[in-house]
Amino acid sequence: MYSLVNIRRTASPRALATLIVVLICPVWATPATGATAEFNFDTPSEDRWHYPFNATPGFRTTGSCFGAVGTPDFSNRDGVILIAWDTSELIPPGKGAGSYDIDSIRVTLTGQANENITPSWLVDTTLDEWFTYDLNADGMNNADGIPRGEPGDTDGESTDEDSGRPIELFGVGFGPITSESTWTENTPYEGDGPPPNIEPRDPFAFVYQDGTGEMLRVEENVDGLYNEAEGVFEFTPVPWSIGVPQGYSPGVQSTPFDVTFDIDLSLSDGAVRAYFQEQLNNGRVIVAVTSLQEIEEMGPVSGVPSFYMKEGIVLDDGAKAAALQITTIENPVPAASTWGVGVMALLLMTGGALLFRQQLLAA
Repeated sequence: MYSLVNIRRTASPRALATLIVVLICPVWATPATGATAEFNFDTPSEDRWHYPFNATPGFRTTGSCFGAVGTPDFSNRDGVILIAWDTSELIPPGKGAGSYDIDSIRVTLTGQANENITPSWLVDTTLDEWFTYDLNADGMNNADGIPRGEPGDTDGESTDEDSGRPIELFGVGFGPITSESTWTENTPYEGDGPPPNIEPRDPFAFVYQDGTGEMLRVEENVDGLYNEAEGVFEFTPVPWSIGVPQGYSPGVQSTPFDVTFDIDLSLSDGAVRAYFQEQLNNGRVIVAVTSLQEIEEMGPVSGVPSFYMKEGIVLDDGAKAAALQITTIENPVPAASTWGVGVMALLLMTGGALLFRQQLLAA
């Protein structure tokens, strides 16, 4: 390596000036850029089939998602799966919600299928309006004659244009009995059932109300219950993600298959992103997976989406627990990190100028 003295002895003034320019250029020619980091959580810390007749809360092997629209005293979204992942080991909590720059979130559930259980529910990856469900279970479309969704409409159902019902992911709200910090998969069930004890669920799936940012409960969105304070009755909640089955063939599927949920973080003017930022700050991410898939009373389990819980991975080859993948954007390298290079260049400029002057005097 050359010292300044060596440079003085061997370099011409023009060569010395060129060398200084080369050393200085990287200060401006190498801008700092951010990078992404991927974090994978293969097993939930908690998963719960949130259903009033679940006799094994917290250690059930499978959980199904289905609706009970038109059935009195049962939630519209009757079979719900609540899932939580402890993220604190890989993503340190407590740094302030705004410190977590989330780029993407994917949740993956594995559908139950084997040689004895061949799921037959149809794939639907589109949003279904609330009025496409048979609210009063009369088997007829709009029998009351009132235009669907208008005041006084009691059976706003209409024919759904596509087959099947979507599997939907929402946020999870708590209260008045449970709280986010104390809820676990073994917490006693709070909510509807057995009939006629219909009550709001706690915890509950929710979306944010446009404009106000208030939580709107979605468990009774077809019946129009529990959001009266916000002036909302029957409504169609926009899920944070709709599940997309991978390699699934209804009626012939005999092996487990994935259903992926890519969360739209931009929903509700970024409130969905803020929800997950706050959860990372708390060290635990919690979501609800639901469906309004109609069921046949006492019908086969194959007619509704059913997924492996963390205790069910021993049931079949290929069975997996719910997985969470979070990609974050790491903070770009601060501009101050190039300060040392700049100082080095400045010193070289100063030293070079002195050497150049000395060579001129010696000439």
